[in-house]
Amino acid sequence: MDILPSYEQAVSSPDWLDLVAGYVPVVDWPRCCLVDRRFYSRFAPRLWQDPLVTIRRLGLHPNDDLAWYRRFINKHTKSARLKTRSYVRSLDFRDFALRASGLYSSEASERAISESFKHLPQMFPGLICLLVDGHPELNPESLAAAASTSESLQVLDLARCRHELTSKLFTSDLFRGLVYLDISFIPGSVKTAVQLSLNPRLLPDLRVLKVAGREMDNLTASLLFQTFRRQLWSLDLSHNKLGDEILDEIVEHCVSLFTYHTDAHFEKEGKLILPKNVGSRKYGPFEFIEEPTISYRPHDLEKYLSDSPFYTQRGDQTELQEWEAVRPDGLALLRRDDANAAKESLLHEALSGIIGSFSFRGQPGLGSGGLTHLYLNGNRFTVSGVERLIRTSRGRLEHLECDSCFCAPKHIQLGSQLKAMKILGFPGSAPLFRPVVSSAIRSLRVHHSLVTQVPSVTIDGLSSTSATRLAEEKLFRNIRRAYPLALMPDTNPRITSLTLMNIPARSTGPVIERLIRFIDLASAQQKAIKKARTLLRGRGSSVLRGLRHIRLELQPDFSDERNAIAASDEVDFDKLLDPAEDDFNQDTSSFFDDDDDELFGITSRSRATSKTQVKPSNPVANNEGYTHWTSGRLKSYPYSNTNSDYMTHYVDATNSWTNNFYSIPVWIGQGVIGPYAAVNEYMWNVQDPNLRTDVGPATPNHVAGGVPPLTYIFYGAWEAMITPKSSDIREAAKSSTPFRDVATAIKEYRLRTKGTEDHWDGKIELVRMG
Repeated sequence: MDILPSYEQAVSSPDWLDLVAGYVPVVDWPRCCLVDRRFYSRFAPRLWQDPLVTIRRLGLHPNDDLAWYRRFINKHTKSARLKTRSYVRSLDFRDFALRASGLYSSEASERAISESFKHLPQMFPGLICLLVDGHPELNPESLAAAASTSESLQVLDLARCRHELTSKLFTSDLFRGLVYLDISFIPGSVKTAVQLSLNPRLLPDLRVLKVAGREMDNLTASLLFQTFRRQLWSLDLSHNKLGDEILDEIVEHCVSLFTYHTDAHFEKEGKLILPKNVGSRKYGPFEFIEEPTISYRPHDLEKYLSDSPFYTQRGDQTELQEWEAVRPDGLALLRRDDANAAKESLLHEALSGIIGSFSFRGQPGLGSGGLTHLYLNGNRFTVSGVERLIRTSRGRLEHLECDSCFCAPKHIQLGSQLKAMKILGFPGSAPLFRPVVSSAIRSLRVHHSLVTQVPSVTIDGLSSTSATRLAEEKLFRNIRRAYPLALMPDTNPRITSLTLMNIPARSTGPVIERLIRFIDLASAQQKAIKKARTLLRGRGSSVLRGLRHIRLELQPDFSDERNAIAASDEVDFDKLLDPAEDDFNQDTSSFFDDDDDELFGITSRSRATSKTQVKPSNPVANNEGYTHWTSGRLKSYPYSNTNSDYMTHYVDATNSWTNNFYSIPVWIGQGVIGPYAAVNEYMWNVQDPNLRTDVGPATPNHVAGGVPPLTYIFYGAWEAMITPKSSDIREAAKSSTPFRDVATAIKEYRLRTKGTEDHWDGKIELVRMG
């Protein structure tokens, strides 16, 4: 325990030994048990509570794990009293007996643990936590066949088990009290499990469910959502086969109906407005962010203040009613949902008999229930789908993970090799994480482009080095023009932890520069928060913590070798990205073909699908011709038919969010060169009928790029400007711009600022992913 007890705890404890026991080192617990019965009653439960972890802390070497385990099971446990064995509340095999040692082979190790595995509930009737991730040889079916015990398991981690789970596994009373369940990367059907045993009827207390890597499709996920509805507050859907369609069902079935969005903080954060009750299936409701009339300057400190406490007109009401929802004030620590947190919380409750403030159990009220932690890594989502999820989830999400999303516009005709080209990232999503939209968000783990504005690019036949140069030298410039606003620490001071994923191991410059700039801004936020604490001390105001943890996950280093397409002079790069390619309609397919499985590590069988070929309209203008437009008004439609800055666009019921036909005025600009480069290219793109699609409201990024506030634009025409031209790929393939190691550059920067006032003192992690 790192925090000393409060005065109230000190004077209210019936026995001083209860107060100090938590501060006694583990190595002294065995000796304390020998003092007398009073000491034994306090320290024996601690010593036996989590034996596999405790023995490691007492000095057991990993090479001796198996020999010790055999003695523990076959000798010590058999001679121990039932009451003593009931002290065992957790068996954590995750870091235990993972390698062969001494006289025992790996097979002997597996056999020794497997033989005792099915008898564990009878040996230890008080067992509530069982974690076996890392031991795929253990068969959980043997547990289900065990005789019933007085205690039900509450934490069960079976991740990466080799044995297929039967659909009726959770009908056993041993699992009825589960609060935390991890069945990720296990063979077997999730659908039949949900229908027969994985449901609220048999698991009424389940709150955290991890079903990553189960090859779930949209239909199975939909069944899961409709079955558990708002019972879960944490759900891991990573590395499955899910698409955008399922995201709306998450909001409909799993997220609380009570919104955290409010106008109460308009002067500080802005507010959401819906001028017309319209929207699209791709975007969602057409809500705008209305900015305050007086915008806050960077040195304003009010944005670092937490929300005011909850007040009521009734003197006898001290807590919210179940139907009331007030957004979190931003001061409380993020509720953890990992296996360690679940185990620690439940073991502490078992030891003290006091349910903690971050309890995993308990039926949530209407105003505070539903999903708050969501994991979407490694699926088939697009940026528009994830953005719609964030906008429509009523500000309820506290932790969100999504490592990559398709962000390449599907409207662009890219020639016969489009199928082999993927652009991943969140280039323009930063404003969605402002408190006015993401009111409860505290932790993010997302693709690095949210900060760096450099997407991940892969093109079959183009080397990884050339693809990286294309992303940093060409697409970065395009994205900065179209989406000027990247995520900064002050975008939302309530965010305390940020993990950036899929960072390239080496960079030509932009990735390094943007990461360093972000840490600089975190340092500036740190100074401002310290100043706010100094100025507001004693005035009853509470100051937010700001960003305190940054984790940078780097991809494995890539080879400098170029393959044939990168070095060959015979490659037709114009054909690779020629908008007028004749055979486009024959060779172009969806971004969501089964070939994408390999990208996300999905190993399921490919399904034969038939695709309807639709030939697009012939484009009037192309990106290559835009560079020659230097003056004069555009003469193609729609500018040839109107002198207005707007045109009327009709949306049919099949694409409408409300299932109603409607018309809407869409801003197209004056059709003449102006001061904003993004607007100029947008107007050029509007001439193409294939790009006059996907109407939506202007976001803060569009407004920063020159679009008038509170107007509607064609997203197809706007998104098209980030697409690389054929000349861009040609230049990237032949470029020799040197690379710098990203990790080395970050370390050098940290050394330069160490000991100075510009040093950010939060926790920063650099991790090279496998």
